[in-house]
Amino acid sequence: MSIVLRHLQGRNFVEFEKLFDVSRGTPVLIVTFIALLELGKETLVEITQAEAFAPIYVRLAYSPT
Repeated sequence: MSIVLRHLQGRNFVEFEKLFDVSRGTPVLIVTFIALLELGKETLVEITQAEAFAPIYVRLAYSPT
């Protein structure tokens, strides 16, 4: 999960597909996907899609400090 969070730092929105590195193999893809689901559940990231079949975007959730 920390790899995904680091990838999102300093960026507004990142396309969902850009978070996956196909060259690393299927197990890494699955773990990354599950990490994104968990980060969304914990409200650490926001996952948005404007409409069906539109691109999916991910960004760090706002957290006041």
